[in-house]
Amino acid sequence: MQSQKPPRPTGVTIIAILALAIGVIGLIGGAMLIGVSAMFASIPLLGLGGIFAGLTLIIAGVVLFFAFIWVLVGWGFLNGKGWSWTVGLIFSFLGVLLAIGAAATGSLTAIVGVLIWGLMIYYLFTGPVKSFFGKGPAINPAYANPPAASRPSFSPTSFVGPSVAGASTGSFGGSHTSSNTARFCNSCGSTVSPGLTKCSNCGASL
Repeated sequence: MQSQKPPRPTGVTIIAILALAIGVIGLIGGAMLIGVSAMFASIPLLGLGGIFAGLTLIIAGVVLFFAFIWVLVGWGFLNGKGWSWTVGLIFSFLGVLLAIGAAATGSLTAIVGVLIWGLMIYYLFTGPVKSFFGKGPAINPAYANPPAASRPSFSPTSFVGPSVAGASTGSFGGSHTSSNTARFCNSCGSTVSPGLTKCSNCGASL
């Protein structure tokens, strides 16, 4: 039986949108740097134009590379790809290390970066997020939609006790003497017709 993929957490959607936004901005920035590199190459600056153009082109390549990764990570987060969870975790650990290094130089804003990346790591290890990325236990449809419990059925005959000759049973097993059952006189032993209060043979009271 296949397991049902859990719904995407809201936090994962927000992270995916941010990653896509960073990737798009990086792609635009990289394209602009390529244009700047071409501009440097066309302007003679005492022989330095080619050097500036080459350095700018290298920077543009690095920016485009990481921008492409951010776009892939954002797409992977939206679709619950396990590799995107791993890449996001690696980026978060690298962000913590870089923020700690910047905080060691006396940067107060780096402390905020440590907290943000630390919260990112904590969030990626939460149960719903790991399940969405296939890193934790998935939801089984049999448990997601359990069948309704069946009520025990009772029939009227289940309360009826065993019947005995000459007696009828009630709804709860109680018995009473039928009005059609033959009776006998205690004095003379003659048969007494139903409904009589005295013996028709000897006159004894019944």
